[in-house]
This record gives sequence, C-alpha cells and structure tokens, in this order.
Amino acid sequence: MRTRPLGLSLMVTTLGLALTLSACTSEDAGTARGTAGTADDAALTSDDGLQGQSPQNGWLCEYVSPSAVDAAAGGKAVTPRSLTVQDDEKAWVCEVLSGGKDEQEPIVRLTIALGEEGRATAGQRAEAAQGVQPGPDYLGRSFISPGLVTGLTSCTAPKATDRSQQIPYTLVAEAFKVTTPEVTDDLRSALTIAAQGLDKSLGCSPKQASKDQAAATTAP
Repeated sequence: MRTRPLGLSLMVTTLGLALTLSACTSEDAGTARGTAGTADDAALTSDDGLQGQSPQNGWLCEYVSPSAVDAAAGGKAVTPRSLTVQDDEKAWVCEVLSGGKDEQEPIVRLTIALGEEGRATAGQRAEAAQGVQPGPDYLGRSFISPGLVTGLTSCTAPKATDRSQQIPYTLVAEAFKVTTPEVTDDLRSALTIAAQGLDKSLGCSPKQASKDQAAATTAP
C-alpha cells in the first residue's frame, strides 16, 4: 500500500479549514494526484474557454481515475475537467465534465455532505433506487445501484476538540451518462479512496451509522 496526500478544500471558505486528506490506495492507481480545486474552478480557463480545471496526472475531482473518467463518458472523455460546484459548511460537490466549448456536460458527480439533512436525503434516494444492493461496511450504511453509490458514515466534526465528537458524513458518487457495472464499480472505488482519506485525516466510525439506524428503527 502507498500513502498519498490529497488536497481537499472541503468547507475552506466558511470554516477556514485547510483539510488535507491522505488515502491509502493500491500500487496500480497510478501516480500521485494534484490538489483539488476551489470555487475558482468555475472560472473559464484562458486557453480554451472551458469550465473547470484540467486533470493533474489524469485524476479528476481528486478521486476519479483516468480510466474511470473514460468509462463514464462511454468511451474517451472529451477534454475532461473538474468543476467544484459547492464548497461550504454543508458540502463539497465536484463534477467531472466532458465535452468541447459550449458542449460540456457532467458525467460524474462526487459529494461529501455533513449533517443529518444530507444523510436523510441521500439515504432515502439510495434506498429507493432501482436495483439497489447493500454496499461495503467500510462505507458505513451503504447502498449500490447502477450508477449510484452512497455511503452514510460518521466522522469527527469540523473544529472538534477530539475525535469522539462525530457527526454524519454522507458520501455519494453518481454517473449521469453510463451506469454499467464497470462504471458503478469505479464509483465505489472513488468513494473508497475518499472514505480512507477522511478516516486518516479526521477519524471516522462507519459502524456508527448502522447503529444509529438500528436505534431509530427500534425506537418507540
């Protein structure tokens, strides 16, 4: 296993956090990825007029590999870019865009949301998805359906004084164009890297989400 630093500007604007995540990935994941973009991603680039940032070492939105980007595009992605569409105290949302000028469209979206509201919304959507199956335990209470992978976990709250102060964290990866088993597995891999990074940086308790759900189910 190789440890790589990942830069993620999660809630940096509102909370003043410089959250640096580390992820342990397999040797075949390629070289280290660059730093994630901020809200400046939304600006048009000076060279080709496209939105978002060009990939560094091929990876987009921190966690999506070059091969996963192409698979999600249905072949070969056209000038793929990362665009951070939300970065505040509630969530970090990044889209992988494909297409030329005036033709860009999102093919993958990654979301890391904080709080009960985000968990409830994502959980209901995941459970209602067609063909949904239980996901891996390391993503917490998780669900996998074609083109959609959701992990409901608990991690240390921003500005917490110790790791016992945890809040709900919701991780979602979704594909918009291609939802084959291959693409869905790529989405699961992206969330796996994200979850590992959060755990290393903040400390997470994937089992806590399942305990919370069990308690809610048995409560009178």
